[in-house]
Amino acid sequence: MASHSLKEGGLGGLLGYRLAQARVSTNAVFDQHAGAPLGLKPVEFSMLALLCANPGVAPAKLARALAISRPQATQCLDRLEAKGLAQRQPSSTDGRGFEVSATAEGERSAKLAIEALQAAERAQLASLSAAEHGMLLELLGKLARVPRAAG
Repeated sequence: MASHSLKEGGLGGLLGYRLAQARVSTNAVFDQHAGAPLGLKPVEFSMLALLCANPGVAPAKLARALAISRPQATQCLDRLEAKGLAQRQPSSTDGRGFEVSATAEGERSAKLAIEALQAAERAQLASLSAAEHGMLLELLGKLARVPRAAG
């Protein structure tokens, strides 16, 4: 047995362990193709992509979609604004609220990064058939929609 190979014991059957293992390689792909080029953390990139798809969205909706607190969403938006990738406008329906959108630079950056990530992921997942790839995405989507346990 090679020195880097270890018996997994009960870990091999745990979803969290398998997701953590997969996350190592997906983090590397993200960092190379989106994180480093844009200077963004994964949650910031996800927020930017959501802003591109949902112009004029309320910050509270972004927080819920990303499963982060409102203060965390505000901090994330502050960083995106500082980079010139997002902008806040007063809400057209709520005098106290804001609507957030990607800037033209944010839209351009997100589009290029998504294209680069899609190409890198295709290469990363080349061992999967198209059906397996689709099934993996479908199953992860179902898992993501499971209500979160109250903590």
